[in-house]
Amino acid sequence: MEEYLTPHRIANSIMQDVAFTGHYLIVEGKKDSNLFGRFINHSNIRIEQAFGKQKVKEILEILNTRGFERKLGIVDADFMELLGETIDIDDLFVTDDHDIEIMMIKSKALDDLISIFSDKDKVTKFESTAGTSVRDILFQIGLELGNLKLANKLHNLGLVFKPGKPEGNQLKYKKFICDKKLLYLGKEKLINTAYEYSTNRGTTRAPKSTIDEVFETIKAQKYNPFHLANGHDLSNILFIFLKDVLRSTNKMLFDFNTIEDCLILAYSFSDFKKTVLYSELDRFSKTKAVSLFSDI
Repeated sequence: MEEYLTPHRIANSIMQDVAFTGHYLIVEGKKDSNLFGRFINHSNIRIEQAFGKQKVKEILEILNTRGFERKLGIVDADFMELLGETIDIDDLFVTDDHDIEIMMIKSKALDDLISIFSDKDKVTKFESTAGTSVRDILFQIGLELGNLKLANKLHNLGLVFKPGKPEGNQLKYKKFICDKKLLYLGKEKLINTAYEYSTNRGTTRAPKSTIDEVFETIKAQKYNPFHLANGHDLSNILFIFLKDVLRSTNKMLFDFNTIEDCLILAYSFSDFKKTVLYSELDRFSKTKAVSLFSDI
């Protein structure tokens, strides 16, 4: 269904909706819609899913070309900060960090989520044994993946990290993460896992020796972890921690999607107000004289 919703079709739908006189907030997908939908004033703002970052950009560009002003968009920054990329599209805003999941995991939402799915004493014991916090471990492992993904993006290594469709098989995180102690099993296992996952995916993979070399070059740059780590990776790692390491028996804990949905519910408006993204949206709201946020 999503493949039929082209940017032009969505833009046309927005412009033809003469009954609504407020602003349209265009986001990448459902989880973005769920998160920002908690904070916006629904009387004045209607959320439209574009089903992808590039489509958000294209929709805004179409609307700008047509002189339609009642719109704004939000997209994940991804690697933009690290690559020195900037946004040159009117009314388009980006997350402070790599994506909305990183934004939430940085906040108290992570602590609240862990307390829901596990006993506090178990977490305290784990952190005492590990000598660091759960949050730090998530980022430590997530950075390894982030380095490999950035290396792949910059050097066309031919690696694939996600299924072609949402219902497809996910990357096998347990092949490079110990599900007993939440330990990273090393670069070789990570590269092998990504290499195998990329088999028959329509790409030409670079030799493993090349991947290894480029990976080390990227890692040596020591990029900002909040812009390098991918929130979906951290959500998968957190699921392993709760389900396998702490052996949570909470029946709500199904997969990484559960983690991301619960982070959205736990993320507070007060935490969101601390972000640069909120400040820019608030400035937009005042400049355009539109009530963007609800009274929370």
